[in-house]
Amino acid sequence: MLKRIKRHQVRVGMFVTDIEDPLRDEAAPVRSFLLKDEAAAAKVRASNIISLVIDIRRGVDVGSGPAQPEARQGEASLSSLSRAFTQAEIKEALQTIEQTRPLLDTLFANVRLSGAATFEPADRAVEQIAKSMESNPAALIGITRLKTKDEYTFLHSLAVSALMVHFARFLKFDEQAVRILGVSGLLHDIGKMVMPDALLSKKGALTDEEMAQIRTHPVRGYELLSRQADMPQIVLDVCLHHHERIDGKGYPFGLSDEQLSPSARIAAICDVYDAMTSARPYKRAWTPAETLRMMLKSEGHFDRHLLAQFNASLRASFSPVPPKDRRNGARAIQ
Repeated sequence: MLKRIKRHQVRVGMFVTDIEDPLRDEAAPVRSFLLKDEAAAAKVRASNIISLVIDIRRGVDVGSGPAQPEARQGEASLSSLSRAFTQAEIKEALQTIEQTRPLLDTLFANVRLSGAATFEPADRAVEQIAKSMESNPAALIGITRLKTKDEYTFLHSLAVSALMVHFARFLKFDEQAVRILGVSGLLHDIGKMVMPDALLSKKGALTDEEMAQIRTHPVRGYELLSRQADMPQIVLDVCLHHHERIDGKGYPFGLSDEQLSPSARIAAICDVYDAMTSARPYKRAWTPAETLRMMLKSEGHFDRHLLAQFNASLRASFSPVPPKDRRNGARAIQ
C-alpha cells in the first residue's frame, strides 16, 4: 500500500518509492530505496524534497494519516478545474486534445515501427493547439495538467507545445516562428518512443547503465528527426538540447550559456514548468506560483531573463476570473 508523507515524517525503516522534487529530471525515474539508518533519514529531512511516497508493505509506516489513491487525487483535480473554468471552456479544451490525439498517435506509432518522424502531422497538430491557445489558453493547460501514467507522454508533449506557442506569442515572434516552436515542443521527447517500454516503466531502482540509457533520449530523438529533409533546424536543436542547463550541468553534452540557443532555453523552461505543475499518480501538482518560485531559486538551471518573461506571460493570460464572473461578461485578468 502506498502512502504520501511529508518530508519531516520520514524515519528509519521506511521504503521510499517516489519523491516530490520539483526539479527532478522527469526522464530519470526515482530509484526506490530503504531508509536504513538515521543519517539517511536526516539527509532527507534536510533536503529540498517536499513529500515522499512510501510502501508500507515493504517498510515501516508513520502510524497515522490516510493513503492518497490516484482516483481520489484525480477527483479533487477535476473539481478544482470546474471551479476555475466554465463547462464550455473545459469542453473546448477537451475537444482540442481529442483532435490532436489521432495525429500524435499516428506520429508516435510510425516512430516505433519505422524509426521515422515526419514534420507534417506534427505541424497539423500544432495548428489545432495554436488555435486553442488564442481563445482558451488557461483551460487547455489546466486540462493537460491531469496526467495518468498511460497518457503522460502524450499530454506532456501537447502541454509543452502549447506553452511554447503561448510564450513565443508573448515574445512577439512571427506566426511562422510560433508554429515551429510549437512543433519543437511537440517533438522534444520523441526519442523516448524508441526506448524499451520495460525501461521507461520499470518499478524499483534503475542501474547506472539504465539511467545512462534513458539520458540518451535527446540524441536518439535528434537522430530520428534529422533523417527527415523537411525538419526545421530549430526542431532538431530543441530536441537535442532541452535538457541542457545554463551552468553546463545538463545533458547530453554539458553545454552552457552562449552555447545554448534561445529556442533551447525556452524549451527547458516550458518542459520543467509542465512537469512540475502536472498532477501524477501519488504526486501533488505544484501550483504555478510554487513552481515559478522554485524555478527562480534554481541557480544555473534556466536563462534568468527568459524565465522572468515566462513568468510575465503566465501572469498576463493564465489568471482566470471565476467562471460565474466570466458568464456575466467580466474579462479575465490579462
